[in-house]
Amino acid sequence: MGTPLAEVHAQHAENVLLAPSPGLMIWTLVTFGLCLFILTKYVFGPVGAMLEKRRAEVAQSIDEATRSRDEAVALLDEYKVRLAEAHKEADALRERGRKEGERRGHEIVGQAQEQRERVLADTQTQLDAQARSAASGLRDDVVGLAIAAAAKATRGALSEADHRRLIEQAIDEADLSRLSRS
Repeated sequence: MGTPLAEVHAQHAENVLLAPSPGLMIWTLVTFGLCLFILTKYVFGPVGAMLEKRRAEVAQSIDEATRSRDEAVALLDEYKVRLAEAHKEADALRERGRKEGERRGHEIVGQAQEQRERVLADTQTQLDAQARSAASGLRDDVVGLAIAAAAKATRGALSEADHRRLIEQAIDEADLSRLSRS
């Protein structure tokens, strides 16, 4: 059987791509050098500068984030301290208010007791004065009645001044304090 023509040519002919060609090599090296020069001058420099700029921006962002975090931690610590102080101050105010309330309560109770004692003393004084007034009025009424009774009984044997003197002596000798106590 027959083999195709391409296979026959491939077996007998040399591969053109693998065959050394000095002209092609020179032009390949010149083109490579020219491309390398163009890439170095116009691509690698700006891309490198842009990468360096981006690296600096990232480093700066990291530094700023670190500073911000450190400031936030410092502020948090400061707020924690202030909060603790505020709690202590609130507790102190609450305790001071409680003590002031207790003191004021005792003071009010003391004032009320003093006022009660004054009212009781005033009432007792008024009662004593009214009892003395009633006893004095009773004494005057008794003296008047006794003089009238004695005048009727003696029918003028004694003068009114004598009657008065005798009755006052009798009343002074009598114990009227029992009447004022009851």
